[in-house]
Amino acid sequence: MQRFPKRLEEILKDNQQLNGAVLSSVHSFYAWLCDNKTPFFPEYTDHSLVHLNEVLFSADSIISDSSWSQITPEDAAALIISVLLHDCAMHLSEDGFYQLIAGDYPNLKSNYVAFNYRWETLWLDFMSEAKRFDGNKLFQLFGDDRPVRNIPENKIDLTMRDRLLIGEFLRRHHARLAHEISLSGVPGSGVDRLKLIGFDEKYLDLFGFIARSHNMDLRESVDFLDFSKRRVHYNVHVPFVMLLLRIADFIQIHSERAPNNLLKIKGLLSPISRGEWGKHNSIEDINNASEDPEALYVEANPQSAYDFEGLKRLFTDIQKELDKSWAVLGEVYGRVEGLSLLGIKIRRIRSNLDDVNKFIEKKQPSYIPKLLKMKTADSEMMELLIAPLYGNDPSIGIRELVQNSVDACLELKDLEDQGLLRERKSNCNGIVIKIIKGDEEGGKFVIEDYGVGMNIEIVEKYFLNIGASFRNSDLWKKNHENEGKSNIYRTGRFGIGLLASYLLGNSIRVTTRRVNDYEKNGLVFECKKGEPIEVMNCSFRYGTKIEISINKDTVDELVANKRNWDWFCLKEPSVTRFIVDEEETLLDQSVLVPDGDVLKNDNAWNRIEVNGFEDVIWSYTKLSFRKVKGAEVYGPRKDYGLVCNGIFVSASWNGMSGGYKSSRLNISSNSGYYSAEMPTVVVFDQDGRLPLNLERTGLTGENPFLNELRQSISLKFVESIVDNFKNVEKVYSKDVVNKLLNNKEHYINSSSGQIGFISYLAICKAGLFPIDFNLIKDAEIPCIFVESANIKGGLWSSDEFVKNGAPYLPVKSNLQSDSAQVSFLRECLGASNSYSSYYSGLFNNFPVVGRKLLIRKLDAERLFVVGKVPKFIWVQFETEWEDEKWILLNAGGGQKLNMNLSSICDHLDASGSFGFSVAYFDWNENGLERGKSDFYKAWLNTVKKKYL
Repeated sequence: MQRFPKRLEEILKDNQQLNGAVLSSVHSFYAWLCDNKTPFFPEYTDHSLVHLNEVLFSADSIISDSSWSQITPEDAAALIISVLLHDCAMHLSEDGFYQLIAGDYPNLKSNYVAFNYRWETLWLDFMSEAKRFDGNKLFQLFGDDRPVRNIPENKIDLTMRDRLLIGEFLRRHHARLAHEISLSGVPGSGVDRLKLIGFDEKYLDLFGFIARSHNMDLRESVDFLDFSKRRVHYNVHVPFVMLLLRIADFIQIHSERAPNNLLKIKGLLSPISRGEWGKHNSIEDINNASEDPEALYVEANPQSAYDFEGLKRLFTDIQKELDKSWAVLGEVYGRVEGLSLLGIKIRRIRSNLDDVNKFIEKKQPSYIPKLLKMKTADSEMMELLIAPLYGNDPSIGIRELVQNSVDACLELKDLEDQGLLRERKSNCNGIVIKIIKGDEEGGKFVIEDYGVGMNIEIVEKYFLNIGASFRNSDLWKKNHENEGKSNIYRTGRFGIGLLASYLLGNSIRVTTRRVNDYEKNGLVFECKKGEPIEVMNCSFRYGTKIEISINKDTVDELVANKRNWDWFCLKEPSVTRFIVDEEETLLDQSVLVPDGDVLKNDNAWNRIEVNGFEDVIWSYTKLSFRKVKGAEVYGPRKDYGLVCNGIFVSASWNGMSGGYKSSRLNISSNSGYYSAEMPTVVVFDQDGRLPLNLERTGLTGENPFLNELRQSISLKFVESIVDNFKNVEKVYSKDVVNKLLNNKEHYINSSSGQIGFISYLAICKAGLFPIDFNLIKDAEIPCIFVESANIKGGLWSSDEFVKNGAPYLPVKSNLQSDSAQVSFLRECLGASNSYSSYYSGLFNNFPVVGRKLLIRKLDAERLFVVGKVPKFIWVQFETEWEDEKWILLNAGGGQKLNMNLSSICDHLDASGSFGFSVAYFDWNENGLERGKSDFYKAWLNTVKKKYL
């Protein structure tokens, strides 16, 4: 602002005091603004003194000729100072910003704005929101999607990302700061601030408020003035000056504000900045030489569809401002003689973009000047999906409504815990569900909760907007998130609550009132497919009540299958269900699982730590259920299941309900020996990370806690083994064999094929050891004897065998039939290289170099025939030893069996044993590295050694 427009300058000189104050103030700010340092807006278009001069001269040029007779020196001063102030916040220094958020800057006291949050509060609220920015918002600001961090305490450590973030904060509040700078000076490193000079405080407040108004609605800004002062206030035509500032600021969109030569040496990080510079550089000319004398014409040549659409929106916004400005002028001055002359020369903005076809013909752009978007009629699309997904199952509608009610109750409790609940909390803090039997026409479903309830905005934007979730709104996040993490878990996930309600009936009546709303009235409305909805005020306590008329078939189905709509599995908030006929019948809660707080008192449940989840607990407690999607199960049944945030998800993990591809977990996958059933798992997922499918019957992707679950089950299994054998003497004895054969965990499978239960542990002279590849490899165990054990006696009771101390693995199997004996031989023998054979049998993936079999000759003749034990197995065996009854067969390598076999056979005869097999290993074979299994790690961490 090196110079002023001539007419304004002449008018200002009529008041020497104001003229002096304006000149002194502009001179005072000149050095600061002339330096044009914008540390938090490094990529913005020009906001230097050149821009301020252009705004001022534009304002002067648009004043109509008839208006000049009404312009006062006070108007001239107000216009010049408000232009000076309006964007000066963008020049704020690092010291000035830190002074603002530290609370060291005076709080605004204005005659026009009654209340302002302190700057430190605004900053904390902004940071809370910024940490919740989604990927799209982050990319717009920074060009990437890395989450926002706290800014450093020292300005020296500010990064470019920190500066862009601070710039976004100041951009939002720059108009307010202009007002405050007018009164209190420019924030800086101390109390000696750069200030406007020579003005009374009344002018400082007024001029600052005019500068502030350029980022406010014009009519709203005028309404801040007392009615008697709206036309002329302190001899200033305030609405007119406000209009001049905003319109003049709007039309500063020519290419000189964003020179291309600067872009050649400076890359822009922020897509927002790239968009703004692109729009500015698209402007070729601005003039009023068109046939319409009151039109401003803009010639533009945007280089992309983004710039084309951006300019179209900008020109539309300018036209709206012009329309509103003329309307406000008419409202304030139109009926006042003399003042009705106040006006501007522009009523319309036109451009060469108005006619797209002409623009294409003349400019021949390389792009189609239109941005396309994917669209869908959400409600129609979701309605098409409901029936295929849920098969018109009314219990699904109940589940969706229960989820919404549970969320509402949890939100209420969170507000109370934070001290944000302004109303006295009701004694009821739960959910009540009723199936009310009626006449032959049907009955009614009612669900009511004492949660946070809804106001008209939430009803319109979220409840009636299929697929939308209030949880994603800024208001919800402000109330219920801290540092970007939710305070409460969510049960509802997909925003289809209302639509799924139509699975119950076609008429849905909703009564609700939002807690903490100053408006004490509730809302009531009725939803019918395809019909408009009229919302009425009513008297209601806070919370929500939903009533749905249901037909007789639906009533009968819900009454007959009570378990099918008992979805909630936690104690709090309470969900109480009733069947109402002539009297109310209370229904039991079918499934009750613990929350994390009571876990320490329940030994049946175990906790695992999983990143991204509030809590994950598991147990081999079975849950009751009757029906799952795609399969009817008549009568009560129990199975392991999945519960997420208290809502029953899957009653079976075996694939019947789509939960998982497999129902078992290999905890010793390197040997394929131990596997565990998928347990009941209860997940507390505050941020919606569990990949539930749309049906909520299972997961859509990888189980995010599978590794932790395997580790925890492995540890539990090892602890159980240690506990069961801690008081048992580790020797070959009847007690030990009996313990090995009966020490079963119902959730662990160690059987191979059909041969029955195989002991979890083998025994040798060093002690007990598990059948895990790496543990056996570490111990360099050369071979293992396998026998279908008999408590009366057998290999383990032979003095000849015991003194040798060979590793012995008992199997509990009833070998009374040919098929059982065939299965046993197939599993125990396999092929000579058993780890590569289809019938690999026991010790799969172990480096088996040879096998032996001691069997009665009569059994061998009976079983080693085509159709029983496969020929490719028994043809590999050769006789190593035999007597009248028994034969020892050998295949592959392995040591010669240096035992008194006659003595051993006597023991086998006496006990009626079938025989035994031996597998030999070569631990020096190449390529034997195996990943350490979860069981292996749990064993070493607990037992601390290879043998028990």
